[in-house]
Amino acid sequence: MTDSCEVRAKLPETNPLNPYCHFADAFKMQMKWLGTYTIPKALVQVSATFQSVPGTSLAANYAAPNAAIAPSLGRNLSGNLANATVNLIEPGSQYGDRINQLDFRAGKVFRFGRTRTQISLDLYNLLNVDAVQSYNQTFVANGSWLLPTGILAARFAKITGQIDF
Repeated sequence: MTDSCEVRAKLPETNPLNPYCHFADAFKMQMKWLGTYTIPKALVQVSATFQSVPGTSLAANYAAPNAAIAPSLGRNLSGNLANATVNLIEPGSQYGDRINQLDFRAGKVFRFGRTRTQISLDLYNLLNVDAVQSYNQTFVANGSWLLPTGILAARFAKITGQIDF
């Protein structure tokens, strides 16, 4: 929770462009699990990770022109700035998509005398979800506000080897 209403009441000039002096961010639960097991007689290792994390908090950042701000301030913006950024939605009121990701690994262990070799196959984003990780949060009327700027990487595989001697 953020609460600066008392300070703003005594010093209104501290943040004239942010109308949100009190807001409570929602409780956002995230889960992460990891499991691994070695099949003893076959010497095969299997493991999986799962994570479920909440989406990012969204904003609508508008570049308000000095001409629109000056009447409420009673003066121009300091430093002769042409505009100032104002968030049009209350912080913590809108969130992006929850991101759920499952990764898997299987590896076979080979023993040759004192040498141990492991060959593994890793599968990332096994469910091939395309959840949005980041958004354009700049608000322009009829513009690209909330257009995705980054998504979870597509499913891919990786083969690895390890030699211990």
